[in-house]
Amino acid sequence: MQIVAALIEALRLRGVRRVYGVPGDYVLGLFAALQASPIDLICTAGEEGAGFAADAHGRLQGLGVAVVTYGVGALKLLNPVAGAYAERSPLLVISGAPGLRESEEHPLLHHRIRADQTQLRLFREVTVASAVLDSGRTAAEELVRVLEGMRRESRPGYLELPADCLNREIAWPIDLTPPAPAPLAIPEGLRREGERWLAWMRGRQRPLVLGGVELARFRLQPLLRQILEREGWELATSLSGKSLLSESHPQVLGIYEGAMGQPHLRQRVESSDGLLVLGQPLNDLDTGVFTMAVDAAHVLQVDLDGGLRTADARNENLDPLTLLRIWAEAPAPEPAPLPIAAHGPAPAAAFEPAPDQPVGVERLMAAIEAVLPADATVLADPGDSLFAAADLHLREDSHFLASSFWASLGFALPAAVGAWGACQEHTPVVLLGDGALLMCSNELATLARYAIPALVIVLDNGGYGTERPILDGPFNDLQPVAHRELALAMGFSAAERVENEEELWSCLGRWRSDGMTGPTLISVAIPAGEMSAALKRLSTALAQKLASSSPPLALNKVVSELEA
Repeated sequence: MQIVAALIEALRLRGVRRVYGVPGDYVLGLFAALQASPIDLICTAGEEGAGFAADAHGRLQGLGVAVVTYGVGALKLLNPVAGAYAERSPLLVISGAPGLRESEEHPLLHHRIRADQTQLRLFREVTVASAVLDSGRTAAEELVRVLEGMRRESRPGYLELPADCLNREIAWPIDLTPPAPAPLAIPEGLRREGERWLAWMRGRQRPLVLGGVELARFRLQPLLRQILEREGWELATSLSGKSLLSESHPQVLGIYEGAMGQPHLRQRVESSDGLLVLGQPLNDLDTGVFTMAVDAAHVLQVDLDGGLRTADARNENLDPLTLLRIWAEAPAPEPAPLPIAAHGPAPAAAFEPAPDQPVGVERLMAAIEAVLPADATVLADPGDSLFAAADLHLREDSHFLASSFWASLGFALPAAVGAWGACQEHTPVVLLGDGALLMCSNELATLARYAIPALVIVLDNGGYGTERPILDGPFNDLQPVAHRELALAMGFSAAERVENEEELWSCLGRWRSDGMTGPTLISVAIPAGEMSAALKRLSTALAQKLASSSPPLALNKVVSELEA
């Protein structure tokens, strides 16, 4: 078997049916091999778009793949790959490279910087495993090592394939099949420790679980749901963990994000005397810029990097998977908890457009929710598109994707390509601002090229609206762009500009009834100064924090005590 055939077979055996990329001379041989293989090849408009598409695909299917050329192609992927590392997304980069022979004969080759391993060293900083497939003797072993490292950590990997090494033979018999997961053998002492913390949670008066993104990455939702229903505990999720469980489940309260969140939900979380922060590192954006006011003595934090931590205890071996497995195998509590009445977010009321009324951010979200398909994949770009989308009520079969911690503008639109590639039965609905669109508008052409039935909604407030409350100036302004004409020029099936609620509702109605055979864009004029309720709450809290001479908010103490 040749190296290129082994690579494609290893991907196929891991369920990869579609990859994303941009051709270039050092990777054309691999593109030709992919084109002749059972794996579909989606050619994006740019390499960064391929990275974000593969990131989204990986989040939904367990492995996403971006294929690019050396140097000028691969280095454009550093931002998406860094984001995938930060948010634990299994994104594999496959980069072509100059052939070994030509590199020896001609060191000054285009797309190359400094030494021949410079690019490899750069990607080592943002991946969990990396390798150069330049030898038939080692290629299979290195390939499997990188893929298994990605699977274990749910983080990116990097493979480099010199152009003259594709057809090198692997002479020895190889097994590219993914190894069967080893049974989780839990030592008895560790099991007793886990059960002790289960008893601690059962002894609380107001226990509550705050679930995060790591649970989704490692597909732990069934275990989580089993334990929540058996114990009768309620669940709030972080912003990055939105849609972890169905938001219609009676024990799901909604999104907790510190001062950005709904006041009643904030009170419920922060008054808990047994708060299990599970699979959610306490970063700034998931805690409303550290406005999470909880008592460290009441917090039990469990995540992959640190294991279990409280204010005065630590066990690095009790990660979310181990703890949930111990708890799932424990006897049910006696007596069984009473059924919980639904406390979560209720679906929005029917939307009634107001005549000649400009479209505010909250009203825009209400209109979107009224037409949102039950199987939608909502992709929200950082900023007020993301903050406002947190309050959308998603149904059982929906997904929610965002660059919610890395916070890279320009994620959502190309990510819709990958979300559709991973789950074509789910309709992509993209929410992004006018600033984000400028950073990724070339990928409108990709949506059109593959007739992806995405709804793209642009919140056009004339600039970087999230930054204005922090520090405003002409640097936050943007050149006006005719979004409708831009989308139509790129090949969109339909595109509209709306100035009021009636126009918005009419456009959404046409989109819902026209069969969604291709992409649609709606550019929505948002009045100056208009922002979501979440951003208003956060701005108020941060202003109070800056104006106060009091010590830092409680979360700073919580984090320091849990990390001590």
